[in-house]
Amino acid sequence: MTRLINVTVVGLVTIGLVLAFVGSHTLRWSPPAAPPAWEAPSHGRHTPPAPRASPAPRAPVRTVRVAGIRYQVTPMARSVPVAIDIPFIRVRAQILSLGLTAGGAVGVPPLTRPFLTSWYNRGATPGSPGTAVIFGHVDAAAVGPAVFYRLGDLRPGDLVYVTLKDGSTGLFRVYSAALYAKAEFPNQAIYGYTSWPSLRLVTCGGQFDYTTGHYLSNTVVFAQYVGQRAGASRS
Repeated sequence: MTRLINVTVVGLVTIGLVLAFVGSHTLRWSPPAAPPAWEAPSHGRHTPPAPRASPAPRAPVRTVRVAGIRYQVTPMARSVPVAIDIPFIRVRAQILSLGLTAGGAVGVPPLTRPFLTSWYNRGATPGSPGTAVIFGHVDAAAVGPAVFYRLGDLRPGDLVYVTLKDGSTGLFRVYSAALYAKAEFPNQAIYGYTSWPSLRLVTCGGQFDYTTGHYLSNTVVFAQYVGQRAGASRS
């Protein structure tokens, strides 16, 4: 009798482990970090507004403070971004240059390459006047947490480094983070032109819909340019 009970217990434990790992996603990895939500200033589909001509900048100069030191900085020359480094959340990733898909949506890296990011190449390059937007996956079924899994952990003051093809590196300081329902994605706030160089980092977040296999919201981090580090040019 005791042997029968032991066999039954072992069988139930085995079944439980199998269900945990190959069942109906009832035990996914823990939810991704989510910043405090705030009301979106505008609504619309996750599709950027039609590109428009940006006003010619006068090479504005700003005084910024980094680590207690004041610097005068000017925008960077336009150059394609190739890598991103976010020390606080331990992200170091390559950046792909992608535009729009055939359906008019913003292109993102394939889920088979979940540790790559992508730059929306119809917008500004990081560090030049305007808004640069970089996307990354939050997770992928094959690997679990992906490149921007901890994006929602970023807070005002955290730093983001973006290296460009010309070898220079732009430094950006986070000033806000937000969670938006995908049905209320604020296109203008994300893609709209800014006279001073701005950066947006975007990933999925919020509640996961097991029926569709998609997250219902987007995590967005807002940062502004605070300076650059020169480097050797790349081919």
